[in-house]
Parts: sequence; structure tokens; C-alpha cells
Amino acid sequence: MKLCYAKFNPHQFLECHILDAINVLKSIKNSFSWLEEISPGIFELSFYAVLLHDIGKCASGFQKKKNNWGYRHEILSVPFVQFLDFPERERNIIALAILTHHKTLDDLKDILPVRVADIGPLEFDEKLGELLERADYIEKMFLPRIPNIEAYYFGTTRPPKKFNLPPEWREQLRDFDFQKLIEWYGDNLEAERAILTFMRGLLNASDHLASAGETEILLLPDIAERLELKIPLENLRPLQVAASNSEGNLLLRAPTGYGKTEAALLWANRNAFRNRKGITSRIFYVLPYKASINAMHQRMMGIFSDPSLVGVLHSSASFYLYSSALEYRRLSSLYHKIYTPLKVTTPFQLMKAFFGVGFHEMLKTELSGSLLIFDEIHAYEPNVLGIILAMLKELEHLKAKTMVMTATLPDFLEELIKDTTNFRKLKASPEEADMFTRHRVNVVNGSMDSVRELIDELGLHRKIKETSKPALIACNSVDRAMSVYDELGEDYRVLLLHSRFTQGDRETKERLLLEKMSEYDFVIATQVVEVSLDVSFSTILTEPAPLDALIQRFGRVNRQGWREGKVEDVYVLTKGSEADKKIYTPYEVVEESLKMLQDFDGKELRESLIPELVSRAYMPVSDKLVDEVRYYQNMAQEVFNNVKPMMEGEDEQKFYQMFNGLEAVPGTYQGIASELLDKKMGMEVYRYLIPIPWWFYKAEQENFHRLSDTGYGKYILVAELEYNPDKGLQRVPLSGGEIL
Repeated sequence: MKLCYAKFNPHQFLECHILDAINVLKSIKNSFSWLEEISPGIFELSFYAVLLHDIGKCASGFQKKKNNWGYRHEILSVPFVQFLDFPERERNIIALAILTHHKTLDDLKDILPVRVADIGPLEFDEKLGELLERADYIEKMFLPRIPNIEAYYFGTTRPPKKFNLPPEWREQLRDFDFQKLIEWYGDNLEAERAILTFMRGLLNASDHLASAGETEILLLPDIAERLELKIPLENLRPLQVAASNSEGNLLLRAPTGYGKTEAALLWANRNAFRNRKGITSRIFYVLPYKASINAMHQRMMGIFSDPSLVGVLHSSASFYLYSSALEYRRLSSLYHKIYTPLKVTTPFQLMKAFFGVGFHEMLKTELSGSLLIFDEIHAYEPNVLGIILAMLKELEHLKAKTMVMTATLPDFLEELIKDTTNFRKLKASPEEADMFTRHRVNVVNGSMDSVRELIDELGLHRKIKETSKPALIACNSVDRAMSVYDELGEDYRVLLLHSRFTQGDRETKERLLLEKMSEYDFVIATQVVEVSLDVSFSTILTEPAPLDALIQRFGRVNRQGWREGKVEDVYVLTKGSEADKKIYTPYEVVEESLKMLQDFDGKELRESLIPELVSRAYMPVSDKLVDEVRYYQNMAQEVFNNVKPMMEGEDEQKFYQMFNGLEAVPGTYQGIASELLDKKMGMEVYRYLIPIPWWFYKAEQENFHRLSDTGYGKYILVAELEYNPDKGLQRVPLSGGEIL
């Protein structure tokens, strides 16, 4: 009797892989109890899908050639479903899950067997013949183990076994009608949408984790117990206590520095599904920027310690893990599966489930019963916010709960969120909020064109000397930041920070700022400073911006001053540059913000006033923004409704174009990147990549070219523009010329 392997590196017998996958499924079954409420019977049907999904690998051609066999093993696995003692509906659901556990129905439609009169044997018949060469293995090794596997999964009180091979099973395999199965899918899609989604999601999760060497999903320990090691429960603030006692969706408004993250974790602890081993709900902590996600991941690691418990998901997460000396290959893979219980992520990673991107059913299964924490939700553009609101509506049907928290949320945005689904609201009292007041606003007539004179006029040198901390100069555009850097670089110790540095140079700059902050007079930065490092500057001189953005910038000054009741001056210029009107649209928000700040010139900006002031700043354009958000929300809902389980999303390519910018290697580093690729050191290439927004690429398109194919249908983009580690990528052609 010839043996049958499911995996080859290292070798693993079919029944061993099946048992590993059943172990994963059982661990999900014991944790995701809510799935039975949404789709009754889901875990029984999933068991048989997992049991039979790889039996087609027994074909001798697969055993000899593995991935070079040239046929889909799942097509050979599907006909075995007819031997299950289930009604036709359940058999079809199991069959579709098996058929699509690697490829979607779109991918398979042209290669499924079609019986036509007067046409001889099909390729399917030939491959089935190869499978039947291992009939002894199926009958004498695989089949006898099934009752024990059933008893292990269902318990010893299990009814009689559901899978039975009849004597004529070989002939019946050949007669399986795939076209009838596909027709059933089309006729029953709407009625069976949920169970088809979860069936494919559970089979993918079980198969992928078993293939990765895992036999169970992880659960989070009690969050309150972990937090108590950091914060004694008697020291919790009122809103943190209130959040820990709040059930259902929650909207939390509190000042920066209040401890909203702890409040969110306590809310999650209260609302989580759990079993005797721990918290079973998956928790997603959603932030808009990679820098803040990385920082939050490190913070969560300080609470939960184990990188297997705390995941990170964004487009550069693998490089972040690699740079953090973590097991980046293993963890990057596991973070995309139903394995890690807490994930810090961008909203775009979650949107994939609703746009039909990748194995969207697995992500949607993981999002069921989940707890989502949206931090800094005010930071999104109207199109992204509309998609998030549509997503929140979908998540309601999946028994998920959501918490939204912010320090600066305009009233119109709050109403949009509350209109989407029911939210309880928690807000710091004026007296408590004012305890966090730490900035005195000064409106300065002028622009960055006269930055040298302003530094002297405002006496910023004295503040720098007194505190041994640099002052922050915040610019709205990279080009403006570069010009200020050139202006001050000759006479002052300056550091420039913006989005057009390579990953490696950005890391170096951030490390210098953390470790040698006192060695600089000025840090010149763009909006990246609003969300990046946990550093505290002596003061700030900033270009005008929307009030909520200014509040974020002020938050980089005197960060812990509230502890001592200390208030520091912050300076806002009255004029920006022409580029600002393209960066901030509608620009009326900036004008209204400046007008309001004039009333606070020379006065403390009390934290209790900030929500009202931010709402007033957006009031002139709130109706327009509401309409824009609603438009994108409705458009997203239409896309979501068109996504079909087991099918590829029609808008997958559009999704990546919408949200995945470009990354390029500066021409200066082209040789290094080529050498690293030749040495198969692709991860090191990330150090030389710069994120490039679409508008920049289109404006400078003639200065970009493709370096080489990486062997996976991908390429490296090269920016033939001037670059140096001090200033970053400039809009000057590498060969010389004028700034465009």
C-alpha cells in the first residue's frame, strides 16, 4: 500500500495534516460560539469540509510532482462529499468550501469537468484514475481513522458516523456533477451568503494555520488583570471606570494624555466573549498612520509581552517586525490569520474583508464577534470615513462591537457616527478636562518666509536653553520644510523630519531624536510629527492648519505638563504657503480656525473648550462634508453588497489603487537595491524605499522608472531625483536642473 502525503517540506501524512487542521477548527469552535447563532450548524459542516479538503492529494501525480502536477487537487476532493449523510443543501455547502479553499470560483470555472455527449474521457477522468491508484490508502488508512476523529471533535456521544464509502464509490466519483453544484451556488447565493462566507473562512483558517505548524488559535488573558500591573485599579480615572462598565458600542471624548487607550482596553475586557481559557473575541485597535501603529504595538507589547498575542498589520509591517528583531516571517504570516487575538492595524486592512480582497471570508470570519477600537477617527479624509461608516454598519450583522475615541471630534462627525449605529457617549467633564490644559496660544503675524526674524522676535532661543529641548517648527508641506531647513541649517543645529525619507533614514532620525534630543535647537517637521514619536518639545512655531491638526501639533509640546499644572507658549503663524490650499480642502476650515484662535491670543487654551472650538471651525463646511461622507458611505455599501463569498472581489484592483500608494528607491541607492535583490536580501531593500503619494508620482512621472522584475510579477520603482539623508527626496532631477 502506497502512502499519501499532504505536505512535503517536511513530509507529513494526509491524516496528520487533517488532524492538525481539525485541532485548529476545534479551537475556533470552542472560542467563536457566536458563529452558531449567525449560521446554525456551521461547525459540523466545517468539520467535514476540513476532513475531506485534501483527499484529492492522494493522486499519484500529485504525490510525485507536488505543485508541478498541473491539476487542482481540490477538484478531486469535492466528489467525496456525495458520501456524506446530509441533505443536498448541506452537501453542496461543504462541496463549495472544499472546491474554493485555494482558488475562487472565478479561477476554477474554466477547468471544472463538464460532461458533454459523444465526447471521450476528460482530463478529470485521467486524474481521477491517478487518485484511485491510492484507493487502498483511502479505504484502509484514511477511512478507518474517521470515527476516532469524529469522536475527538464532537465527543463520544456523537450520533452514527456521517461519512460512508459505498462499494461502488469509485464509479460514483466519476459521475459527480460539478455544473449542478455551480448552478446551486447561483440559485442560493443570497439565502446562503453568511454560511458560505464562514465555511470558506473556517476552512482557510484551519488549513493555513495547520500548514504553518499551529494547532490552535491564541486567546488573550484577562485585560484588567494585566493593566492592574501597570495601573492600580484605585488610580483609574472616572471615564476609565465608566468605560470598563459600558456594554455595547461606545463613543469616548477625552483630552490627549487622559488615558483613552487604557479606557478602550477596559471597555474591550467588559464586552468580550470569553471561555474558561480567556478572551475569545478578536480585538482590533485601528489607527490611521503606520508610525502611530508601530508605537501602539510596542505599547501593547509592554502590557501583554508575547508578540504572538499582539499583532501589527499595515503595508510595511514585515519590515517593522524585521527591524524590531522579531520573527518577522512567522509573525507576518500569522498576523494575517485567525491566530493572534489583538491586532493593531490600519482601517484599510479591515476593509479588505468587505471589498472582497484576498481571502476575505477568513477576515470576515475573524471580524465576527470582534471588538474594534477606532482611535484618531477625525484624521481620515471624507472618502475613507465614508467607507469606515459603511463598514461599521456591516459589522453590526457580525455581532461585532465598536468603540470610537478622540480628543478632537467635530459635532457633525459625531452625529454621522451615531447615525450609523447606536453608540453610548462618554465625555470628560469640563473640570476634569481642564486639568489637562498645558498650552497658551500666541497668534503671530507672518509666515515661514521670515522664520529667522521670528525666532529672534519670539525669543525661542531662550526657551530652548531653559529646557534643553529643541523647538518644533511645523510646516504643512515637504517643500516648505526643506526651505526652512536650508534657511536655518547654517546657524543652528537642526533635524528635518518628513515623509520623503527612506525607511532606514527615517528610523535613524527618529532614533537620534529619542536618544540625543538635547543636541538639537530645532526640529523641522511636516504633519508626520502629529502622529509619530512620543517626544516633548520646548515650544512650537507652526503654519496655520485646521484646529484639530493644530491641537495634535500642540500635543507635541509640554506633553506631561498637566501633571504639574505647567502651561507653555505655542505659536501659530497667520500665513502659510500656496500649497496649503491643496493640502487642506476645504480651506475655509483653516481660515475659521485662525479666526477663532485670535480670540485666544495670549491666553490658555483650556481643554474643555476644544471640542466646541473644533466643531465651530468646521461649521461653515459641515453640510458639504456630511454630503461628501454620505456619498462615499453609500457608494461603499453598494460595493459591499456586490461582494460574493467564494468569488474574487470585482473591485480588488481598484481597492489597491485607492489605498496603496507607491514606494520608490532613490536613484542614489539604485545600485545597492539591485545588489540586495541579487543576493536574495529583499527585506533589506525596504531600508531604501520611500513612500510616494500618487499626486507626487504623477507630477514627477518622467523622473521614475522600473528597476527590475523581482520574479513575482512585481518591480522596484526608482526615483531619479536628488536625495540625501539630511534633506530627503527633492523635486530636482538627479542629473541636475531647476526645482519644478
